[in-house]
Parts: sequence; structure tokens; C-alpha cells
Amino acid sequence: MGSGRVATKEAFEWGVGIPEMLRACGEVGRLLNDIASYKKGKNKKDVASTVECYMKEHGCTGEEAMAECAAMSEHAWRKINRGCMEIKPILLPAAHLAAVNLSRTSEVFYLGGLDAYTFGANLKDIVTSIFLRGPA
Repeated sequence: MGSGRVATKEAFEWGVGIPEMLRACGEVGRLLNDIASYKKGKNKKDVASTVECYMKEHGCTGEEAMAECAAMSEHAWRKINRGCMEIKPILLPAAHLAAVNLSRTSEVFYLGGLDAYTFGANLKDIVTSIFLRGPA
């Protein structure tokens, strides 16, 4: 998480306890990744994604499952936002920003169901617009 005053003992203990906010950050990344990979198709060696498990469990189409996974991601963001409001101010510099920024990064990498981790050409345009063009 960092060093010195950023990674305090209290921040570390908070993270080790895996609070709901931190778990929700992982959910956002997992769900967005699974939606993007479902759209691209899977390799034979891939394990079942959240989208495929949801389809099997609820007997629905891929589009319906992706919509539900997107709704689950939105629900996870609500948990993150609630956690941001409830977190102790002393934890904000390290724990809060590290967790929330990881989820924000997932939103950028999987923007619109694209997978910029695997297909980096999409990411180049996003990074260029952020750092060279500035905000709209």
C-alpha cells in the first residue's frame, strides 16, 4: 500500500479484516472483467465466468445475465461509496484511495464492455485522452 505514514498499522489492520468496501472493490473488477470476456468469447481452457454461471443458475440469455452482472457491479459501487462515507479519516490517505482507485481503474479498463487489459489498443486512446487532451 505504500510506505511511511501512508501504510499505517491501522490501515493495514483494516485491509486484513476484508471490510465490505474492500470486498466490493474486488467484485467490481471481477464482474467487469467477466462481462468483457463474455462479449469477446472464451478460450477452451477458461473457467466459467460470472455471466455463464448466472445464465446456468437462472436459465436466462447472455444479454440478460450481462445486464444483471452490470447491476451487481452498480450495487458493489454503492457499497464502496457507503464505505467511503463511513471510513475513519485516518485511513483515507492509504486504504480508501488504494481500494477505490483500483475499482476506478477497472471501470476505465473495461469501459463499455471492452477489455483493455487484453486488447491494449483500446487503452491507448483512453490514456491519450486523459493525459494529453484533458477533461472534456
